[in-house]
This record gives sequence, structure tokens and C-alpha cells, in this order.
Amino acid sequence: MIRRWLMPPLLALAMVAAVLAVAEGSASAGNGSVNYTHSTTLSTSECPVFENFPKAEVPTRSWNKTRKSSSGSAFHVGVRYTYKGYALILDYAKQGDPTWGFIAQSCLTDPKAYDAQRHVLPDLQGVGGHGKPKTVPISADHAGKQKAGLIHLDSVGTLRSAPQSFVVGNARAGDPFYITAAHCGKHSTQKWILGYAPESGRWGYIQASHLPACQ
Repeated sequence: MIRRWLMPPLLALAMVAAVLAVAEGSASAGNGSVNYTHSTTLSTSECPVFENFPKAEVPTRSWNKTRKSSSGSAFHVGVRYTYKGYALILDYAKQGDPTWGFIAQSCLTDPKAYDAQRHVLPDLQGVGGHGKPKTVPISADHAGKQKAGLIHLDSVGTLRSAPQSFVVGNARAGDPFYITAAHCGKHSTQKWILGYAPESGRWGYIQASHLPACQ
């Protein structure tokens, strides 16, 4: 007689939850196995996610995030750090770049940033390498640097506070980017280039893969 083992319902649910946790962890991990965000849901039915931190001198670019999908399941986003009433989040479900953006903390059920021990982090603090809290420079250090050559992006890229570091904004194809030299020169597509992005009002690093003048 062939015996068939039926998985207990609770065990089956636990296994599904584990699979989902792994999938979400991989989506929110910024580098290696370190999870740089924590997952939360929206507290309102819909809220805008801004490509760049909202301020007077930058254009308003955003996408709408709803609390639930068409099937009724709750959407999750990952909080990276907070700043002046906004959270920099990773939109796990968004198709196409940008996937990082700023959302009002009032739109989130859990709007805080945490360290690995679940201690609340203040504004402009986020988990860095080895899971340790690190200060977020909202604009990249550019001491002694001046805006020089003007180049343009040919695809959507994130603006970073340092190479492979915190997202501080986004730039679209066609956006201007002022580098610190007259000409960019030739670089690997993985090279991070320092410059000023007017559409975000920040200094930061953009990867050369988005800058044809640097390849």
C-alpha cells in the first residue's frame, strides 16, 4: 500500500511565509546579504512617491502607490532612512526604474527606520555595511569641487551620496548633470561619477552606464 504524507496546514503556511520572506529580503537588499530596508505597508488608500525630495526648486515627479493590489493583497515598501517628514523607500512591486523614492511618513503604517536590533534611527541615519548605522549625506561631499562640464543622461539612474551608497535622488533620460571637469573621459560603465543634478537639487554620484559622455 502506498502511503501519502499530507503536510499539516500550519507547516505549509510557515513554509510559504519563509519563501515570501526570502523573496522580499532579496528585493530589499542593497548589497550582498545585508537587508538595508524594513518592510511596511501604506496607511492610506493611495499616496505619491516622489522621485526626488520635494522642495521648491526641483520639478515635481512622482508615481502613485496604492495600499492594495487589484487582487486585494497589501503592497509592501521598504524604508531605508527618514528625512524631514519623508521616508526614502524601495517600492518592491514597481516595474521599471525608478524604484526608490520619497514618501510622506504619514502615508506609512510604520514610518521609521531601524537598525539591525530594531532600534529606531533618527533622520539621516540608515543601515550601512555590516549592518551598522551610518549617517546619510543628503548631498554628496564635493568640497573643493565646482560645476564644470554639462552632460546628459540617456537612461534613468539613481543619484547616490557616495559610490554604491545611499540613494538621495533620481535622474531621468535627458536630464542635465554637471560634472567637475570639462570632459568626462572614458570610464567603465560601473564607475560612479560625481556631479550636480539640478532636477534633484543635489550633488551626488551617478553610474557611468547612464552617462554616454563618460563611456
